[in-house]
Amino acid sequence: MSIPQARNCMSIDDLEIGMSVEKIYTIRHEDAVKFSEMSGDWNPAHHDEDYAANSIFKQRVAHGMFSVIQFSGLLGMDLPGLGTLWLKQSVEFLRPAFFGHEYKAVVTVVAINAENNTVTFNTECFDQDGNKIIIGEGVVKPIPEKLKQKNK
Repeated sequence: MSIPQARNCMSIDDLEIGMSVEKIYTIRHEDAVKFSEMSGDWNPAHHDEDYAANSIFKQRVAHGMFSVIQFSGLLGMDLPGLGTLWLKQSVEFLRPAFFGHEYKAVVTVVAINAENNTVTFNTECFDQDGNKIIIGEGVVKPIPEKLKQKNK
């Protein structure tokens, strides 16, 4: 398997408040099985249709972390991209995500601290109707300019 290359390589000098990138994604139940194998979280709300039918959502729900991991891809591949170190992430789960539905993850630059080379992002996920399902804030260190020059 070849490893995909980052689509961007931005240092702090390339970033501006308001810059944003998004990704459309869908969560499959097969992905939840793999996640449960890795995490040990076999909550029947994710896997047992009969159990889930009697829950408040009336159907199986995806692990919330599936939406959160979308931020990793956006930050590490697109904005800022290559060399990004993810330092911090807050998350608030507002609504569930369901298998087979389409969602959108968005990261937006909200603060830049050139002194310590950190960038703060709003991190949000939306359902197909535009409702926010996750909100949060992430902090990253973009690639230092001297390393960026070596990777050109």
